[in-house]
Amino acid sequence: MRNPSLGAILAIAVCMPALPQAVVDSAKARALLNEIESKAQGEMRCAVTPIKPALNFSFRFQAGFVVHVPLKEYSGTGHRWSMLIRVTPEMGETVNLMSVLGLTEIPKTRQVAEVGGGYLVGEGRYNVQWLMFDDALRVCRKSWTVEARLSHNERAVRVGMPANSVRGFSWFSRRDASRNRDDAPPVRLTVMLHAAPLSIRRTTLRANDTLMLVGLLSSLLERMPTRSVRLVVFSLDQQKELFRRDSFSPRMLNQVAEAISSAELGVVDYRVLQNRRGHVDMLTDLVSGEMNAKEPSDVVLFLGPASRYWDKVPGDSLERADADDARPRFYYFQYRPFFRPATFPDVISLALRKLRGKTVLIHSPGEFAKAIQQVARQVRPAAPDAPATP
Repeated sequence: MRNPSLGAILAIAVCMPALPQAVVDSAKARALLNEIESKAQGEMRCAVTPIKPALNFSFRFQAGFVVHVPLKEYSGTGHRWSMLIRVTPEMGETVNLMSVLGLTEIPKTRQVAEVGGGYLVGEGRYNVQWLMFDDALRVCRKSWTVEARLSHNERAVRVGMPANSVRGFSWFSRRDASRNRDDAPPVRLTVMLHAAPLSIRRTTLRANDTLMLVGLLSSLLERMPTRSVRLVVFSLDQQKELFRRDSFSPRMLNQVAEAISSAELGVVDYRVLQNRRGHVDMLTDLVSGEMNAKEPSDVVLFLGPASRYWDKVPGDSLERADADDARPRFYYFQYRPFFRPATFPDVISLALRKLRGKTVLIHSPGEFAKAIQQVARQVRPAAPDAPATP
């Protein structure tokens, strides 16, 4: 049971947002390094774990790191952490990346914060020099080498970046960079992003979970031709919405990352414990809201890992018209890592069955791209002269 008086302290236990890395001019990076080296005030306590490059759902290799930092030295306000990463291809020039995280007010605590960061690379080997420093100019350093290469099952994939190239991690790429161009018309899209751990055995979100969830969303928006997008980020474990925008722009993806990272999935409110079927009620409300929307979407697409719930939705709680062209059409792209064993349909799949919706299991970038293409071609959008969401 959650004690409301402990809320401010318990909030520290969750992950910090996953940080995008922005490219920094080489001259500025060298000047910053020289200044840090000349003014450093000792060692910063932190532990960093590199993340090996893996092909993401935009067909680019995504690499990164996870950092754990004790918070006991950062109580109060005004603290910040800065990171400078130098990534050097074995056959190319060094790219300097930087990010800054301003900390919110932190009470006295022994908790450890987790921060994730990422960057994109093409095929090849890379040397990484990583440095993190705080507002007191205490420094933490680490170096490592990574290799980005296609696995046997990915050999037919065309990588979306040149070999031996580095980019700052961006939640959203230019639409003309890699989207499959075809004759599919743009649709009104609602995305229901399920904020949950990638493993149903865990109750807390990790930095890797946030990176994957936002990466899935970013890749979907990049490849799906849309007229408008409504985004709802929800948590069945918490029985609440974490984020909603009726006119969503990819520029807001960092806000999505922050909303997911700040979700206290490891802390359960006593009201959630009392309402044991609250997740079913919430899911029903989300679906009913889309069916009864003043300007309904052409497609409502649930996206994310499988839920830990397998309840059946009551038969009379979801109703829809029988007409073949009734809108919206419902889909569920359920991400299942290969290490996850097969399970029974979860509560989202069972709910969509009543709406003649379709669940698609996603294991790889290739399956994801194929599923998006099929949805784009199957859906007949509203008439072009229909009013669009501003």
